[in-house]
Amino acid sequence: MPRKLLLLIAFAITYAIKTPAQTDIFSLIERRDLTVSQIESLANTYFNKNGTGQGTGYKQFQRWFYEAKFHTDSRGYIIPEETEWNIYRKARQAMLVAPNARLATATWTELGPKSWNRTSGWNPGVGRITSIAIHPSDTTKIYVSSPGGGIWKSTNSGNNWTPLMDNLSSGWMNIFNIAIDPSNQNTIYAAVAGGGVIKSTDAGVTWAATGSGPVSAKKVLIHPTNSSIVFVTGSNGIYRSTNGGSTWTQVHNQSKEDIEFKPDDPNIMYASGNGSSTSAISPFWRSSDNGVTWTSIGSANGIDAYGRTLIGVSPNNPNIVYAVQANGSIFGKFYKSTNAGANFTTLITGNASTGTNYFGYDATGRGTTGQATYDMAICVNPLNVNEVHIAGIICWKSTNGGNSFAAETVWSYPNSTGYNHADVHALEWFGKTIYSGSDGGVYKSVDYGDNWIDLSPGLGIRQFYRISNSKTNSTLFMGGAQDNGTSIYKNTGWLDWLGADGMDCLISPTDENLIWGTSQNGSIYRSTNGGNSYSGLSQPSPGQWVTPLAIESNTNTIYGGWTGVYRSTDNGTSWTKLSGTNITTTLACLAVAPSNPQYIYASNGTNLHVTTNGGGSWSTYTTAASVTSIAVSPSNPQKIWITCNSSTNRVFVSTNAGATFTNISGNLPSLTARSVAVDNDANETVYVGMNIGVYYIDNTTTSWTNISSNLPLVAINELEIQNSGGKLRVATYGRGVWETDLNGGTTPTCGVPTNVTATSITNNSATISWTAVTGVVSYDLQYKTSSTATWTTIAGITTTSQNLSGLTGGTIYNYQLRTNCTSSNSAYSATQNFTTSPNP
Repeated sequence: MPRKLLLLIAFAITYAIKTPAQTDIFSLIERRDLTVSQIESLANTYFNKNGTGQGTGYKQFQRWFYEAKFHTDSRGYIIPEETEWNIYRKARQAMLVAPNARLATATWTELGPKSWNRTSGWNPGVGRITSIAIHPSDTTKIYVSSPGGGIWKSTNSGNNWTPLMDNLSSGWMNIFNIAIDPSNQNTIYAAVAGGGVIKSTDAGVTWAATGSGPVSAKKVLIHPTNSSIVFVTGSNGIYRSTNGGSTWTQVHNQSKEDIEFKPDDPNIMYASGNGSSTSAISPFWRSSDNGVTWTSIGSANGIDAYGRTLIGVSPNNPNIVYAVQANGSIFGKFYKSTNAGANFTTLITGNASTGTNYFGYDATGRGTTGQATYDMAICVNPLNVNEVHIAGIICWKSTNGGNSFAAETVWSYPNSTGYNHADVHALEWFGKTIYSGSDGGVYKSVDYGDNWIDLSPGLGIRQFYRISNSKTNSTLFMGGAQDNGTSIYKNTGWLDWLGADGMDCLISPTDENLIWGTSQNGSIYRSTNGGNSYSGLSQPSPGQWVTPLAIESNTNTIYGGWTGVYRSTDNGTSWTKLSGTNITTTLACLAVAPSNPQYIYASNGTNLHVTTNGGGSWSTYTTAASVTSIAVSPSNPQKIWITCNSSTNRVFVSTNAGATFTNISGNLPSLTARSVAVDNDANETVYVGMNIGVYYIDNTTTSWTNISSNLPLVAINELEIQNSGGKLRVATYGRGVWETDLNGGTTPTCGVPTNVTATSITNNSATISWTAVTGVVSYDLQYKTSSTATWTTIAGITTTSQNLSGLTGGTIYNYQLRTNCTSSNSAYSATQNFTTSPNP
């Protein structure tokens, strides 16, 4: 099921699909009577009117929408998480017992990142955190939750972390909140985003679903002295259990998020949500009978506005209750009650001109935008009720009971105030330590928020959109991830060189230090020193949320799929549009044939655009479903594979450059296929990554083999093959990058040729020589003039030199070499040049 971010992007929006009005995207995206396309249309109406800049909620909505569209049925409605999980389980079992089934032997290795190491990125972090839980009797044990990363546990105060959910259920990898039973630290509850509540009674070792009832659960609260009584808030109200979650009773039927006990009397409780101005539903409610019944605390009691509202209490003075409220995406009001929530006084009304927009980007409070409906938190010092911390994009602190606040962090790095990654979703106080959970990880402060310590190292929760391998260095690769920028992995570890949401990226096939990265909607950047610094490049036209890039297999000619297809021959400094007026939409997928760059494939939705002459002319074909990725045969430019956003039409192959396709989905699970990659081995092995799992098939088999093995049960956004190292790498959406040996365990024995040189150069000939490679069967040599795109190949060479004749005098030639082994080929060596002598 999609990683529903539970975005509370508040804005007024009206429509008439089964109900007359809708007031915020958070409620909109949780509805199941609307298709994803209908939700997109309504959101676009708002963004067309209000723009897509900071504070509009555009970024948060696009994150949700990008993932949601991979989880729709044939009618366009979102498929429940449990349904997808059951589909995967049945398909996995069928693959194991089918006739001629192959035993999956792949073992996956986690590559991270599990920490951040900034060079030039401006918002480094590890990954997204939605909640933090620590048992008060043993603060060395910490639990955190992540959307896509599941639940993680530390038993030594955050010095090390262990994932708890990797192989249990795909639906349980998206957690919104965790709660520990105060009477039994081995009992833990978790609110599943888009689902109900799960429970562990052995400190997170095993988990089981609790009773039905709660929908899109948001917070779990356990009675301080009676473990049988548990509450959960959700999009369909408040549920109460008197048997530890075995069954639930709905005690309130309006959407709620936060819930708290009065610290000295659990019979008195508080709950909050957004409320509704059109229906006059207050965002704040109170119970005096331990949550059995609830009473609205509205304008007559001092809560006189609407918007996302969270609650803060402290045992230091149980009668004081704080409520912080959003006004759309910015800071709304800060309320205080001195009589246990019966009445409230407004202490602050947000106003950028007076420096009180505490949910904006500016540490002065004078910013005019924000995203409070997405990131927002509050906590109160348990030993000092007058010390209150709130957070949105950055963290703020009050020492005078909420009468004023001062910034204690800044969202960009480095800064002189203090760094806590942007977009804070959780603030929790345990003993004398305050903890923060944000889109970049977990931080703590032991000096009341003056300084923050990063506890994130060890958490492998990065949500990658795309990855790219180096051709010349088998251990070097790069990836772009949600809200944590673009990072490159070298022998020394990860470097974070680009900020914002990291998207598609490229590494030069001839120079591992020449790299490109993109952020939202196709903004493009380049580094010439391997990510130590970067420069911005010109973006030729608008692009999609994830704008596709491609590069020729042996040159630095790069391509981009913005509104049409563009090519750059000067490393991205300038661009030439290849598609003319043939393509008028932004593009989702782009591929260039490795063996002949005249063949270019691009797609958006079900439209597949093809050129076989470098953009001179284009053909457009209609595919069976929206294309999610394209892979071209390493040796045949007319043979391509596509994956599609469909539970039936998942994978296709074409041998005539996309004119016709054959459905080869076969025994794959009935889930969306998101990425396809093709090896250059003798068996033409095809790999596919889906919403759950990785699979392969080759020309010796008729069915797919599941090679997911120990791979976490999260979505696979991209597959990339690194031939010289014999590795298949995957970009997961919540658990970072993983790799395994190609074909479930077959590692090429060939290395890339070395000492490749050109000698005996005349006006019409040259000799290429190289050092012999152990285990080689033969060598393939390619050469061409530098002004052309087509290579001439001399295949099957069994010596360590080759004479080239019939050359043109005074001309620059490119050349490269690869080795062939019994089971596979190496990558080509780096492209080199020689110039023939002038003609006499």
